[in-house]
Amino acid sequence: MSTTPFQPAQAYAQAFERFNAGRDDAAARSVAFASFEQIGFPRRETEIWHYTDLSPLSLLDVRLPGGSAPLPDLSAWALDGCTQQTWIDGVAQQASSSLPLPQGPFVHEGLGALHRAFALPGLDLQVADGEQLPQPLLALLVSNTQNAQEMLHQHHRIRLGRGAQATVILRHVGLGDLARWITHSLDIELGDGAQLQLIRVQEETAATTQWSQIEARSGRDAKLNIVTVDLGGALTRNDWRVHLAQAGSDAQIHGLFAPTGRMQLDNQFEIEHAAPHCSSREVFRSLGFDRSRSVLNGRVVVRPGAIKTDSEQRVASLVMSPGAEINAKPELEIYADDVKCAHGNTFGQLDANAIFYLRSRGVPEAAARGLLTYSFANEILAQIPHPGLRQHVGAQILKQLGSELDPEMLA
Repeated sequence: MSTTPFQPAQAYAQAFERFNAGRDDAAARSVAFASFEQIGFPRRETEIWHYTDLSPLSLLDVRLPGGSAPLPDLSAWALDGCTQQTWIDGVAQQASSSLPLPQGPFVHEGLGALHRAFALPGLDLQVADGEQLPQPLLALLVSNTQNAQEMLHQHHRIRLGRGAQATVILRHVGLGDLARWITHSLDIELGDGAQLQLIRVQEETAATTQWSQIEARSGRDAKLNIVTVDLGGALTRNDWRVHLAQAGSDAQIHGLFAPTGRMQLDNQFEIEHAAPHCSSREVFRSLGFDRSRSVLNGRVVVRPGAIKTDSEQRVASLVMSPGAEINAKPELEIYADDVKCAHGNTFGQLDANAIFYLRSRGVPEAAARGLLTYSFANEILAQIPHPGLRQHVGAQILKQLGSELDPEMLA
């Protein structure tokens, strides 16, 4: 293990001094930043960071978002039938919230400390007992960097009371082509019998480094349905932690990952069954294009006493290019009896016989590849409840294939 002391670039300290001046919570942020200076970024010596080394970030000449650029036209990212809230470079375009600083625990103390030191308030959704949002809530998180190496850190919170229901769509949108460094944290708390449908679509720029941590805790008989899609970013790391903390709670997670170019995408999922009669399903589809690199780790932990657990993981990956790399590993840790747990993991390429069959029926090769790939991804696309967003994601997949198929006709 490396013994080299962590020494972040002086730019971090300079940015923090400007950022923290005059804040009401300056003392707490200073403690967090001091912790970051001591611990630093995760390195590959730690197993869960084996494929993703963030230590080079310590050398960045970072700066805070700045500039007075005109507001971008975001109409292309709006969704019909949704209530919309928008943040541009962390600045709310509506009444801002007063979220407290994120408390963690974080998957890495140093990374979490940096995030906590700089975190800006983002989405703060609280639905009272028995209430239901009349429309899906679209949270548009836009990065519109005006200078290279700007960094943005934002904290979000969703709280549903007993029996409450909500649909939330998180859209991460990157504009321009300048390099940037972004972190997000999202804390989810579901009361007894609450139901949350969370759809997350990430389309950051090819020059963006991003880390997100999503932490969810569910009450008795609560239901959490997550659909997550990653299409962009230079280096993206997502840490998902779901705690089924009370009897009868359920989590359904569907993920579609399609990096291109030289993108690196690392998704880490952990579901903790900590109570009896809980269920979880994870279904993931990965597409590896060009010379991209994907990492997918799905871990299910069944704690002592969590009898009658019902859990299943299904992972399937398609390597679309000779230079692409996909690393996928489902894990099970079971410390209770009387449970039902299963996992499966497959890798492959498009079936040459299937392509030949379609071509023999008059379908051009590009269209045949598009049809087969869309069919592979559609198990996840079908879980996106908003038709406009579903068609948009499908169109992005087909665009990466160079296919001219219309996703609206395939839906």
